[in-house]
Amino acid sequence: MNAMTNLPLHDRRPISIRPISGRGLIAMSGDRRATHAGAYANYVYINRECGDDTRGVIDYRHRGDLVACGLELPSSHPAWASEPGRIWREVDAVCESTAPDAVRAWHIVLTLPDDLSEPEWVPKVRAFARDTLVRRGPAVAWAIHAQRDATGGWLIRPHVHLLITTRGWKHNARFGQSIASWHGAAIRSAIHADWLALLPTGMRQAATTPYRYGGYTPAHPDCSRIAHLFGSM
Repeated sequence: MNAMTNLPLHDRRPISIRPISGRGLIAMSGDRRATHAGAYANYVYINRECGDDTRGVIDYRHRGDLVACGLELPSSHPAWASEPGRIWREVDAVCESTAPDAVRAWHIVLTLPDDLSEPEWVPKVRAFARDTLVRRGPAVAWAIHAQRDATGGWLIRPHVHLLITTRGWKHNARFGQSIASWHGAAIRSAIHADWLALLPTGMRQAATTPYRYGGYTPAHPDCSRIAHLFGSM
């Protein structure tokens, strides 16, 4: 692995879309946190919290880069859905008996536009989550990470994590079922196109990998080992 692929995702490409599944964990064998396998582990990770799942304790409270976090839900959501972490725990539980390549959720990493002021970060992220994703029905947890160094520069470049359900999460007939409109090529294309539209020209040029409707082009250089997962839902 070269120096380029050792960089954080948000320093390599403005947009990264990754699956969360058992096979994702196998492909990313160096992931000691198991965040490629469990939805709840991802929730704890992006929110810099402490929790536990079937793989043990997960603790990210020592990280000092959390700026803000939240949960965006459709207007008709049930009251219980606002309980911290519940949606993601239930996703993991219903997927325990599914195939290793069964995708539980998406984990998306987006670099924030360089020309966006800090007070605009949260409104921009929430609007993107609602307009591009939540209006289609999935639940979306989000968290903004950034950290300045002693000189005022960026030790951790501002970026946002989005955790998106790809399965029915309400307690109805579709609970646990994979929903095509939440994980298919159309929504992935919309994520890519809608975020690119928010970026200044220089950042947009760093994400010029063609995005083909009907097929997924990896959004960062070391994604080839898990690219096959996107067509296996």
